[in-house]
Amino acid sequence: MRILVVDDEPSVRLSLAELLRDEGHAVRVAEHGPAALALLEAEDADLVLSDLTMPAIDGLQLLQEVRERHPGTLFVLMTAYGDERTAVKALKLGAYDYLPKPFDNDEVRALVERGREVLALRGENARLREELSARVGPLLGTSVAMREVFRLIRRAAPTDATVLITGESGTGKELAARAIHQESRRRAAPFVALNCSALPGELIESELFGHLRGSFTGADRDRQGLFEAAHGGTLFLDEVGDLASAAQAKLLRALEERAIMPVGATAARPVDVRLLAATHRPLEAMAREGSFRDDLLYRLSVVTIELPPLRERREDIAVLAAHFAAELATRHARPPRPLSDAARAALVAYDWPGNARELRNALERAVVLAEGDEIDVRDLPAAIGRCRTPLRPAEAALAEMAFADARSRALDAFDRAFLLAALERHGGNVSATARTLGLHRQSLQKLLKKLDLS
Repeated sequence: MRILVVDDEPSVRLSLAELLRDEGHAVRVAEHGPAALALLEAEDADLVLSDLTMPAIDGLQLLQEVRERHPGTLFVLMTAYGDERTAVKALKLGAYDYLPKPFDNDEVRALVERGREVLALRGENARLREELSARVGPLLGTSVAMREVFRLIRRAAPTDATVLITGESGTGKELAARAIHQESRRRAAPFVALNCSALPGELIESELFGHLRGSFTGADRDRQGLFEAAHGGTLFLDEVGDLASAAQAKLLRALEERAIMPVGATAARPVDVRLLAATHRPLEAMAREGSFRDDLLYRLSVVTIELPPLRERREDIAVLAAHFAAELATRHARPPRPLSDAARAALVAYDWPGNARELRNALERAVVLAEGDEIDVRDLPAAIGRCRTPLRPAEAALAEMAFADARSRALDAFDRAFLLAALERHGGNVSATARTLGLHRQSLQKLLKKLDLS
């Protein structure tokens, strides 16, 4: 790592520089804060180790300057033994860690190694976000199924079409609704959400359309409904399949007339609202049975977006897990930790009946409880930790072959899958694919011919 040591004591600067150079790091030294800032302007650093008490500006002031000018640099404050209050203040200001004086060499080595792992994890997360993950608003995923969801959202969002979002509990239906709102021309206006299953049937109409004073017992004042609260923006009705028949009829009329009738009112009020709805229930079957109005279903499902369950898009699990782990580490003030290979395998093997919501909860538990340098299987809920990916039929067949034959077969399969993905990314353009992969065009064509890929 590129490390800058800042201390007004020459002996401290010298000893730390020698120690860290012996560990293979590139080290520069500065005797005070202004000199350190000048060195950072000339060349950035991965880590700054700074004393607290120095002339010109102290360590806390230097921390604030470094955070503002070089936000990617880790900052460690060296404090006098027992000065925990200053250390806590430094952490609140954005320091990565603190180092009490006097310190021994093993403490310094361990702290710097932790910093190196944090920077490596940051780089890995950035690479995943840039190269692997796709996202629309708060929705994240790389699978073919999620790319289709993103395509539909981007096509539907700029319009005012009503969208029905379907999918199992925990698949992110409200996140999809928020993504549609964020991608729409109404993004600056309110996004108002209501869970229709959370309110008793007799209160739904008042909640949606509002009521006038005296319209029923307990109505001691006029109350604005959610349709009016969302005027100019988006109204999201989650679990719309739970609406009572009377509320269904009023909702249909509001959609058709673009006006609402508050409870107790005698005149309709115009509203400009885009409606999004979601459900995990089979509305078509309910319409056939008569428990859901088929004319309302037609109105709601101008565009239908189905969110796939997590078990059907396992290639998204590792990306989502890394995203949740980083987000939750920040939220709970825990050091960021990568997932071990065993933990990642267990997460991918598990079927996730609660979908992305359950995955997030599992990662929150792991982030809070993990004690090692990475999140391991032991940090996950027991049901997930017991999961192991079974051998697929093709893998089992390979295990029956001679090693050389199995290796050749597996390498051909890898080459085929890798090249197909690369070609797809470049729309089948062989020249562009070859440039990206660092191959000559003729070499790539030979590989394609060998693997029978046209």
